[in-house]
Amino acid sequence: MASLYQVVYASTAVESFDRPALIDMLKHSVQRNKRAGVTGLLLFKDGCFMQALEGEEEVVKALYAKISRDPRHHNVISLLQEPVEKRYFPDSAMAFRDLNTAELQRLPGYSEFLNTPLNGDLLAKDIPKCQRLLLYFKNNIR
Repeated sequence: MASLYQVVYASTAVESFDRPALIDMLKHSVQRNKRAGVTGLLLFKDGCFMQALEGEEEVVKALYAKISRDPRHHNVISLLQEPVEKRYFPDSAMAFRDLNTAELQRLPGYSEFLNTPLNGDLLAKDIPKCQRLLLYFKNNIR
């Protein structure tokens, strides 16, 4: 069995995404990631992305390299790249705030992560680094 690997990065959209463009991007990303065995969490708010990707090391590294070259965003910053013992987001592919359409909620892997109250998890000492980064993003978006 190949080792599990995780990448967490942040980036900024070059141009605004309207709702149809976001939905289209999400549908294609979820399908592609599912075929590749990649899970994680994609956060988006006001033109800013943060994403955790997890899966087989070679697959995740290749996907991150592709994302880094994607002309739809810039200022791609790697926040974390490391082997992991288990998947932290086995059933999640994305989380979005203020896009609670029925169409999005029916997509496989939809997460309510950004739509739930922050409950102090950011202060817990035993949460994984990737989750701490995602909670930080959640806490600081407006």
